Amino acid sequence: MDDAVRWDLPTDILVEILLRLPPSSRRRVRLVCRLWRDVVGERTAEMRSRATALIWHPWHPVACMVDDLSSSSTGSCRELWRSVRGVQLVGTCNGLLCLCNNEGMPGGVITLVNPAISDMLPLPPLPSADKFIGSFHWMNWHEAYSFAYQPTSGRYKMVHVPCSFGHVCEFNGVRVLTLGETSWREVPTLPEGGARCNLGAGIVSIDGATHWITRGATTRVVSFDLEDEHITSITELPTRAAGPCHFHLTEVHGRLGIVIHDLSVTTEVWIMEKGRRWSRRYSFRRQHLPRPHFVYGEYVLTREESSLYVHYRKKGPSLSGEVVQVGHRDQGTLVAELKVNYSHSQYRTFAYVQTTEPLSVYEPNKY
Repeated sequence: MDDAVRWDLPTDILVEILLRLPPSSRRRVRLVCRLWRDVVGERTAEMRSRATALIWHPWHPVACMVDDLSSSSTGSCRELWRSVRGVQLVGTCNGLLCLCNNEGMPGGVITLVNPAISDMLPLPPLPSADKFIGSFHWMNWHEAYSFAYQPTSGRYKMVHVPCSFGHVCEFNGVRVLTLGETSWREVPTLPEGGARCNLGAGIVSIDGATHWITRGATTRVVSFDLEDEHITSITELPTRAAGPCHFHLTEVHGRLGIVIHDLSVTTEVWIMEKGRRWSRRYSFRRQHLPRPHFVYGEYVLTREESSLYVHYRKKGPSLSGEVVQVGHRDQGTLVAELKVNYSHSQYRTFAYVQTTEPLSVYEPNKY
């Protein structure tokens, strides 16, 4: 809809109409025109909320939210959700948590949670996973899943990527589940095994696509379109990494990013620009980045042993293509103190925005 031909409707009335829509529909109508995008973004509480950091404790397992990411932070966190042993956090999306119980059954048991209203929704199990029964019943099944949101349709999808768990079980195709449907769909990838995921590098779903890095001698970034459900491109890494354990995917300002560590003390972050061109955006020296998410608006998180610190851009105009540098002397502001009964690197950080959206609308046959 062009702004010039929109309805001549008072803004206050438009706000009242949009507030009556469920959060998922409000996110979708932002695409109608510039006015609607601004109204949803500026006049609804959910969109005004800036994403904060959610810290996942993998061995408890507990999700905690950082209260304040600003320079005045007191370093306090509050518990959002507590689960049972064996459950891991796959990801977050629009205030919803996607959990996987690795001990429930082969392939894991996926459940969506809205911690703000204590709502839960179990999802159908991954097909064919039950054939991997035996002494390998428990694995890190959660590493092969991604929880994705498709902005053009307003629908959520679960994606299970082609991968191998050691030499025990292999998944050769992509499997997709749309929330509200009862079964998964299998999408073959060619050549067979050629798009198999390096699970240690993570999976990122952003802007209507799911991305992962292939394993093997030829390392590439694979992009899977969530609307047409097919692989759209395979891209080389922006620079040579020291090894398969020296890079991982991330999200930076709504774009695909990749974190690459060299053999010295430098960590660089590249983002995917239009035209599938890589652009270097951050450079860290003697700093450790939490994963998978470390950028929150203008705030950047770093990790030092059991503590999380936030760094923020100094006031002033930023240049297009500017590389933000954080040196070893830039300690930042303490925003969270982690428990230290196991490796600090096991903690995971995600983006979280509170929502009151009920999960019942995504039960089968309720679209």
